[in-house]
Amino acid sequence: MFWGLAFAGATIETMKMRLLCLAALIGAGAAGADPASAPQYAAQQQGAAAVVTAQPAASPAATPTVAAVAAPVAAAAPAVPQDDPLFPHLPILRAQVEFWTKVFSEYSENQSIVHCMDDVSKVYRVLDFTEQAQTLDAMQLSLLKGREESQAKAQIDELLKRVDALQATPDKMDPEEHRIYAMFADSRDPRRFRDAIGSFRVQRGLRERTAHALQVSGRYLPQMEQIFASYGLPTRLTRLPLVESSFNLQAYSKVGAAGLWQFMPSSARIYMRLDEIADDRRDPWFSTDAAARHLRDDYQALQSWPLAVTAYNHGRGGVARGLVKVNGTTLTDLLERYDGDSFGFASRNFYAEFLAASDVERDWRRHFGDLQRDAPTQFDTVETRDYVPYGILRRLSGADETTFRTLNPSYNDEVVDGRLYVPPGQLIRVPAGAAESFKLSYASLGGEQRFEHQRQYYALHLLQRGETIAKLAHRYGVSQQAILAANGLQSSARLRAGSNLKIPPRDAPTTVVAAADTPEPHVLKTVVHVAAAEHKASPRLHKVRSGQTLDSIARRYRTSVSALRRVNGLGNADLLRVGSTLKIPGN
Repeated sequence: MFWGLAFAGATIETMKMRLLCLAALIGAGAAGADPASAPQYAAQQQGAAAVVTAQPAASPAATPTVAAVAAPVAAAAPAVPQDDPLFPHLPILRAQVEFWTKVFSEYSENQSIVHCMDDVSKVYRVLDFTEQAQTLDAMQLSLLKGREESQAKAQIDELLKRVDALQATPDKMDPEEHRIYAMFADSRDPRRFRDAIGSFRVQRGLRERTAHALQVSGRYLPQMEQIFASYGLPTRLTRLPLVESSFNLQAYSKVGAAGLWQFMPSSARIYMRLDEIADDRRDPWFSTDAAARHLRDDYQALQSWPLAVTAYNHGRGGVARGLVKVNGTTLTDLLERYDGDSFGFASRNFYAEFLAASDVERDWRRHFGDLQRDAPTQFDTVETRDYVPYGILRRLSGADETTFRTLNPSYNDEVVDGRLYVPPGQLIRVPAGAAESFKLSYASLGGEQRFEHQRQYYALHLLQRGETIAKLAHRYGVSQQAILAANGLQSSARLRAGSNLKIPPRDAPTTVVAAADTPEPHVLKTVVHVAAAEHKASPRLHKVRSGQTLDSIARRYRTSVSALRRVNGLGNADLLRVGSTLKIPGN
């Protein structure tokens, strides 16, 4: 049965469980809400570096000259943040929080801060490309920054060598050498300058990016706070995307993390959909629910929010192993005594970055003035009950392509293009006020527009020299037998480089041998029913694990959420308990 609610922000199962307690709050408070009225929107609450300015070039293609200016970076007097007992400003992180606060709120994207890796308060130099940014295109500016940053590193290495040689006679140092000498006055180790050689990094400013993130975040933060509150979690955690992605839904990292919350594929598959149908990492509402459960599990394992936030970056197991190694219980213990190879700069600074970013957001008017923050996104939510083409759902919603895709950003190109259908039991977002008309139009759909089974397709893979069935199975996440069956091959078959192999989608029945351009869904029904009959002959049971939802379990066993509810006597608001057993119906 279809249902619709004026509710912005829910996952397929876990948020439906909370609709009864949240519907009144969201329905009454979301429409027309001012982002500044959300629970945490209201405002509450060193050494000088050499500033190096890249001089204007004669032409955009010319290599600019660089001149040193002996002046500190302009900075507003820092406000003392109101400390949060759940997220304390640890004394050991004071310098880091001050540094990252400047990165988020003061340093421009056209400024590059060259600083000590082990002590971010030691800033060697700030390269300023503001003037160049007015005349160079993006590529030219990027090349200039990279070139000047590399040159600055080499110059700082030479500077440290000179200071090391003159440390016994500081009176012979020039002003720049003496500045570096004074920067290390907190240490008397005679090797301190030699050890610092090569031990620095470049951090570019994030002021403009943070301002844009604060603007965009208004679309999501009220709903995100409601999701976190529904799990009993501190709503301040919803500011983590300022660090992870700057609220860029399309953010992808070099190591494969994606979306607002930068989930890696391995973690994503535990907490959300990541398959041929959809990548929920791209969905701000589904991924927020997943992040809430992820952080809840981190906290339950570590019993400390500073540790849980650090674990979001470093990994729950990594933090736990580090604590065991140093016989510690706090983040301070880790920062003071843990020297694990993987516990590097990013992990050691992650909690400080979170504190700085959330402090800046909490006091955003002081940092950014009259910044206009976007209004919360409004929509209704309905649920599918059949396999339906994406295009039909969009048409029924009354939304244009851009709006519908913005409200339902998870779906992969195979679904959007019609090669696969949107499965039953899926929450579909439609424009606010459109739920009732959607339900009426859906009820009138004929059998040629909604189907009982998913459409199957194959990806074509061009074989390269040295590739094997085992390697392809691992790469695409399917079984070797499925690939062999799809191509009519025996396990002993020899593969030839340059030939094409059909790769079936994950969890596809190995008996289905349908081409990618199969014109009618009914062509597949006979074969799929054979597999369904086999399932009915052998009833199955599933033990619920942490993080699983009815939707993820239904997808695993190729059944529907409604069928799972029916055979297990579950209602829309029933909670899944870890360790409980579910009956799995036949397809």
